[in-house]
Amino acid sequence: MIGIRALAQHLNISIGTVSRALNGKTDVNALTRQRVFDAAAALGYSPNQSGRSLRDGKTNLIGVLIPTSRETTLFDFGFAAVLEGIRSVLVGQGQDLAVFLYAEEDDAFAHLRRIAERRLADGLVIADTLRIDPRIDYLIENALPFVAFGRSRSGGDHHWVDMDFPGAVAQAVDRLVSLGHRRIGLVLTQREVNFLDLVRDAFKRALRSHGLPFKSELIQRHRHGEDSGYLGAEHLLALPERPTAMLTQNGNVAIGLYRRLNEAQLRPGIDVSVISLIGDLQAQFLSPALTSFHTDLWGIGAQIGQALMAEVRRGIRAPRVAPTQLLMPMQISAGESDARAARRPTRPA
Repeated sequence: MIGIRALAQHLNISIGTVSRALNGKTDVNALTRQRVFDAAAALGYSPNQSGRSLRDGKTNLIGVLIPTSRETTLFDFGFAAVLEGIRSVLVGQGQDLAVFLYAEEDDAFAHLRRIAERRLADGLVIADTLRIDPRIDYLIENALPFVAFGRSRSGGDHHWVDMDFPGAVAQAVDRLVSLGHRRIGLVLTQREVNFLDLVRDAFKRALRSHGLPFKSELIQRHRHGEDSGYLGAEHLLALPERPTAMLTQNGNVAIGLYRRLNEAQLRPGIDVSVISLIGDLQAQFLSPALTSFHTDLWGIGAQIGQALMAEVRRGIRAPRVAPTQLLMPMQISAGESDARAARRPTRPA
């Protein structure tokens, strides 16, 4: 590949003329413009993107900020589908996708500020939104294009796309109640993210809508991943009147829950019904097959990409369009882990 200087020397014309021809300027005659295009293609001309970025103030990058840890990460196969949906929108837009990882124990706001202040991307996607999220307020205050993967009470009107977790909780409780379950537990991880608060609140509403009393002991929140499922199940099984059904956060939590049920010689789908709000690949080999919810993750990514590109193209001074605020529906996939409630629940070992 050659640069613009070598291309101009090869054609024996000025760098300025080559530049104007490549950028489609009308003050370059058609014959010269065609000569430049032909030579650029034949010689493998590559524009200096760093120089262009300095001139335009653009990086041509869209950044996705993803929290990660040794035990859990958003960067799994499911989130990869979201990224692919975003990337599909960027194709042909002159934008590339960049992923910025940070540890969950790090200050997410400080990490965002470093990325934003260095102007490492033209637009940002943030995930793991908090109920009150200072990152959203900061991005709005500084007029930086962004889309949130998840809702928040911060920032007023801004672009967000989320999965309909409250709707899934209502569906799950309806299903379990229709199967005769009257005592249902909820097992979540102990993370300060908004969607878990939405799940908790929706669970309380769903129980009360069926006339079932809510007790705080029915919601168990513990460490990340499998440990959360294991410890949550352990506490629920130790109750004087144990639940006949358990609703879990995701497949990773369900793995730990299955492990504790197995130790107690209780069979999922027979002695205890189990439903997971997120059906991910971590749990695809569980036996019996896990009943769980699924959604169009690629479609979520595409919606995020479209909303973000509209913001990037809009510019600071252009009038703002109505923000994208979209709840993606979640559909239940019946497995073998939920069934009619047993008349006499088996006591755990």
